[in-house]
Amino acid sequence: MNGNGGHRSKFGSLIGVLYVGHTSCKCLIYATRNAEVLTCHESSLEPLSPQAGWVEFEPLALWATARVCLETAVQNLIILDINPHDIVAVGVCNQRETTVLWDRTTGEPLCNAIGWCDTRTSSVVGSILQRVRGKKHYLKSVCGLTVSNCFSAVKLRWMMEHVDGVQRAMDEGRAAFGTLDSWIIWMLTGGVEAGIHVTDVTNASRTMLMNLERRVWDERLCRFFRIPSNILPEIRSCSEVYGYINEGPLSGTPIASCLGDQQAALLGQMCLGAGQANCTIDEGMFVLFNTAREIIDSDHGLLSTVAFQLGPRADPHYALEGAIAHAGSSIGWLKRTLALDPVASDAMNSSALFPDGPANTQLMASFCSAVSSPVPPYGETKTLAGGGVGQRGGVIFVPAFSGYYTPYWRYKARGMMFGITLQTTPQQILAAAHEAICHQVREVLESLAKDCPTWPRLAKLTVGGDLSEQRALVQLLSDLNGVLVERPQTSTPACLGAMLAAGLATEILSIDQFRQNCVPPIDLFSTAFNSSQRDMKFRRWKMAVDRCLNFDSVSDSDPVKLIGDGRDPDSYVRCSIPGSVFIVSSFVLIVAAQLMKQHGFA
Repeated sequence: MNGNGGHRSKFGSLIGVLYVGHTSCKCLIYATRNAEVLTCHESSLEPLSPQAGWVEFEPLALWATARVCLETAVQNLIILDINPHDIVAVGVCNQRETTVLWDRTTGEPLCNAIGWCDTRTSSVVGSILQRVRGKKHYLKSVCGLTVSNCFSAVKLRWMMEHVDGVQRAMDEGRAAFGTLDSWIIWMLTGGVEAGIHVTDVTNASRTMLMNLERRVWDERLCRFFRIPSNILPEIRSCSEVYGYINEGPLSGTPIASCLGDQQAALLGQMCLGAGQANCTIDEGMFVLFNTAREIIDSDHGLLSTVAFQLGPRADPHYALEGAIAHAGSSIGWLKRTLALDPVASDAMNSSALFPDGPANTQLMASFCSAVSSPVPPYGETKTLAGGGVGQRGGVIFVPAFSGYYTPYWRYKARGMMFGITLQTTPQQILAAAHEAICHQVREVLESLAKDCPTWPRLAKLTVGGDLSEQRALVQLLSDLNGVLVERPQTSTPACLGAMLAAGLATEILSIDQFRQNCVPPIDLFSTAFNSSQRDMKFRRWKMAVDRCLNFDSVSDSDPVKLIGDGRDPDSYVRCSIPGSVFIVSSFVLIVAAQLMKQHGFA
C-alpha cells in the first residue's frame, strides 16, 4: 500500500485520527515516532434545536463534514511534501451516546441523530421509572448505567415511539442503529455497498444495552426497552482492524481503532493503572477512575463503564465515571444568552480575572475567599494586590440545564443562580460558573472515596480538554479539591489515545514505546487552600444544589395559597392546626387568664 517503493518520509509511519465531537469535527495526522501532529483540519458542527431542550444533528451533514476534514488533512500532507501513503492506519474517536438510526438498504437516516445532552426523552425516562417504581439504578447491575436522558437506548426508544417510519423499518429489517462511531465507520467502509456495521466496547457500554461483564448485547436489556437486537452493530475491541476505507485518497487504509472520547482521553493520558483518574473539561465534563479489571458497582451515583480493551484477545479494563452535563457549555451560555460584557468575558480568559505568575497562589486564595468585600459599580473592577479583579460577591451558579447527572441523576432538576444583587458584575457571574465546574468535580471525587474505601486516596488528577487550557481554571480546580492536578501539554488527549490504539493494532507502536517517546510534557498545579476554606465554600454550594434538585417538588396542582388572595389571613393560622386542638387550647388559655387575673398577675 506504500506508493513510494516501501520507503517512508523522514517522519516515518503516520496515523490519522478522525474525531467527531459535539461542536466540531477534526482530523489529525500523527508521526508515530513521537506523536507530533503534522497537520490538522477542523470544522465546526452546528447542533440543531428545533424545540427547547432538543439537540440533534443531520447524520449526512456530519458525514460530509467528517469526509472533508479527512480529505483536507491529506491534502495538507501533500502540500507539506509528505506522501499520504505513509499513513498506515486511521482511528475513529467520537462523542458518545449520540444516537443515529438509518436505513441500511438506502443509506438514508430515518431521522436526525439525537445528541447526548438532549432532554426530549424525559417522558420516556419518566415512564421507565414508573415501571420500576422509581428505582433509577434498576438496570445498573447489568449495564453499569442509571436510567437517564443521556443514554442511547432511551433515545432510540423515543425514536420508535415518535418518528414515523422507524417502527416499520425495524419490522422490515431495514433499520440500523449506532452511535457516531458506527455511522462514520459504516460510511467510511462503503455504506450501502460494503459498509461494516460495528462499534467498540467503550461506545457500546454507553447504550444501556450491553452486558458490562460479558461485553455482548444483553437480550434482557433489549426486551426491557423493546428494541430488536438485529438493528445493533457488532461489538469489537478498541484496537483492531475493523475494515478498510472504501474510497478517496486513503482508499484501502485500515480503520484500526475506535473509542469514545472520554475513554480515549484516559488512554491518551496514560492512566493505564488501577487508581489513576483523568478529568476532561469541554462542553460537558467527565471524570474517569481506572478500576483495572474490576467492575465496581457504585452506590453513590457513579457509572460503571468499559475503560478500554486493547485488542480482541486482551482483557478489558473498567472505570468508574462521573458525568457532568454542563461545563464549557454553561460558560458559553452565560456569554451568549445573558450578553455579558465582552470585556468581562475576555477577562475570564486572561490574567485580568485569574492572574497567573508568581503571585497567582496568593491572588487565587484572595479571589476565592468566602469573605465578601464591597463590590464596585458595574463596569469597574476592584483591584487586588498584583492587579487581580474583585471577589466573587457571594454568587453561586448551578448549571443543571438538562438535569443533574452525577451523583444525583435527577432529570427534572434545573439550573439556578443565587446571591445576585444590583451590584453583581459579569465577572462575578463568570467566576461563579468556573467555581461550579470545580465543585462538581469534588462531588465526583467524594463519591469515588465512598465507593472505593479500601483504595488509596486519590491524590493526583490528570486534566485535558479545551477548558483545561485556561491555566487559572486548572489552578482553581486544584484549590477547591485539594488534589495535585497534572495537565499534559496537549489539547487533544482523546485523539492521542485513538492514535495509540491504532498503533497497537497495526503493531507500529507498543505501550512502552509510546510512554517513552510520545507522552507530552506536564504542567503541575498544587492547592493553595486549606481544608476549612474549601469546605466552607463547598457547603454553600451544596445548599444551592439542594434547592436546584427540588425545583420540581412543588407542582401547579399543589394546594399552596398566598396570603392576600382574598381570604381572611387568620384562617391560615386556624387551618394550620387541628380544629379540636384549637378549641381546647383556646378554652385552657381563657381559664388560665381568669385565674391569673384573680390572683393579681394581670
